[in-house]
Amino acid sequence: MRHQIEVSAGVDQAYALCLHVERWPGIFPPCKAAKVIEQDDRSQLIEISALVNGHVMSWRSRRELDPEARVITSEMVRPPPLLDRMEVAWRFFQTGTGALVVLEHRFSVKEDVQGLVAGVSTPSEARAFMERSTDENSKRELLAIKLALEASAHAGRRGELSGEFEEEMTIAGPAEPVYGLLERVREWPALLPHCRAVEVRYDDGQDQEFVMTVDVRGRDEHLRSIRRCTPTSRITYFQPEPPPVLRRHSGEWLVEPLPGGGVRVVSRHGVELRPEGVKQVWGDITAREALERVTRAINENSRSTMLAIKARVESRQ
Repeated sequence: MRHQIEVSAGVDQAYALCLHVERWPGIFPPCKAAKVIEQDDRSQLIEISALVNGHVMSWRSRRELDPEARVITSEMVRPPPLLDRMEVAWRFFQTGTGALVVLEHRFSVKEDVQGLVAGVSTPSEARAFMERSTDENSKRELLAIKLALEASAHAGRRGELSGEFEEEMTIAGPAEPVYGLLERVREWPALLPHCRAVEVRYDDGQDQEFVMTVDVRGRDEHLRSIRRCTPTSRITYFQPEPPPVLRRHSGEWLVEPLPGGGVRVVSRHGVELRPEGVKQVWGDITAREALERVTRAINENSRSTMLAIKARVESRQ
């Protein structure tokens, strides 16, 4: 199986991100734990735990490192239950605008797989299981690489195209129900006035991916978000496909208990304008005016969300 993605970042940065596996749980949604057991200049022995079709599985791999060619190859020395063997290759290529990241998998399943994984009893079922999980995880990992690298590349870029802003509100109630309403996105259509619908694509209690349909001046807009939830204090997120006027939108929700009771809820955002999208949607307005419009619209939604949660929580005190 072969997957690839183009990244607007340096090829050496892309190679380095995949080299340092300890960072993976904070970057790759399926990855729950990662550590390097042994390492020298040309090889690593690593151990990974990750979600595979909803099942947490662990494995060890011996990786061979070739920084000159920008290639990392690996073979599992202790595969997860269904696999007889798996070989993986990361390849990184310079392009005119950044890097091409290619991820390859070769695997075979065991002949006897009965009783190893619930719902899998034949080699053909095992192969289908691994093809599905490898395809899904590879796409999510490559997208996470792209977003992490491009966010880093733009981190120092401020000025007229970028902005950071926040809204906050005090709610008279404990942190748990406030955080719970922020975390349980399936309830948002019944809670938030601007939310029409939510399609949850993934949710394991920590990592989430969903598409929210919101009302934007009388028309529906679909916003895809990927979030990392830290009970009961923080939810960080980014939009892999932000609205046309934005190149980047990321943010976080903070729920902070106050000494005298109640909680402080903070909604923080970081955005970067996409000039061609601004012109397409709003015509020839200045970047400053476009950034003001974006800030106003996002803050209005944040306030609307916090007011709805405040009303729900305080009515039950």
